[in-house]
Amino acid sequence: MRTIRNILYISSGNDEKQSAGFRKALDLTRTYDAQLTILLIYPDFPEEHEDLKKKFSSYLTHDLEDSMNAVMKEMSIMEDNIRIKHLVIEAKKIPPAITIIRHVLKGNHDLVVKDAEPIEGGRGFRGMDMTLLRKCPCPVLLSRKAPHTTAMKRFTVAIDPESREPGEKELSLTLLRLADSLSGDNGAEIDVVSCWEYELEKILQYKAWVNISKEEMHNNAEKYRKTHLSELEKLILEADIKTRHHIHHIKGRPEDVIPEFTLQHDTSLLVMGTVARTGIPGFLIGNTAENILEKTACSLLALKPDGYVSPVRAE
Repeated sequence: MRTIRNILYISSGNDEKQSAGFRKALDLTRTYDAQLTILLIYPDFPEEHEDLKKKFSSYLTHDLEDSMNAVMKEMSIMEDNIRIKHLVIEAKKIPPAITIIRHVLKGNHDLVVKDAEPIEGGRGFRGMDMTLLRKCPCPVLLSRKAPHTTAMKRFTVAIDPESREPGEKELSLTLLRLADSLSGDNGAEIDVVSCWEYELEKILQYKAWVNISKEEMHNNAEKYRKTHLSELEKLILEADIKTRHHIHHIKGRPEDVIPEFTLQHDTSLLVMGTVARTGIPGFLIGNTAENILEKTACSLLALKPDGYVSPVRAE
């Protein structure tokens, strides 16, 4: 299972005392005894104001330090008990998401944490977040919860027990085990959601030339459902998760079922993988995952399969 040893938190440059993501990054750093790096990227300065850049960078650094110290004090974290450093850098005409990914590659970070960019309607993710979800080689946690707490009481893990590509089963096991690890001892529960559809049922019901009874169609669909559920139960058993969990085997399309499930069950964090073919740079999010992300309203932890190759190169 992937471990969390080297976290990269992305600061927006606003007051970190209001950031749920910053609190979560600190909480994970403390829980896993990890290294935490805070990265703040500020916009390029016009040439005519080049003389102000150093002063502005110094202001951002001091403001970041003040906010960081205030939140650590609030969370009862002593500076000597945590490994933390910060970087304040200029964009230099490079998209922030690309700079972030390069830091991940150069610094061997195993988790990126940031607040999700605000979006109208509260569902989906905007440009920088989507770039990270598509191209960042390590897991990405996008936080949306209220800043006054780091507690996540209910996780939803979305998995498919049918492995079609190399590494899909291992990714599903990693999703389950990581959710189990993150739940810790805070009383969190895990909802394991898996969707199924009997594709032939949808096709044949419109084919008048096919001579098959409704009873036979139902029996075939029920046989498939039982097989799919059995594979799901085997996967969960192999993951050997200790956290209290509930299995939800739901008929329907994942892009319809999963976002609504997270709303109805007050999900704190959706843990899911993104479809990828290992070894092909940049080939990442498929239609199903993309559609789920567009409708997601809660915090998100997205993982890629082992072997995923980012199209971004460290420079």
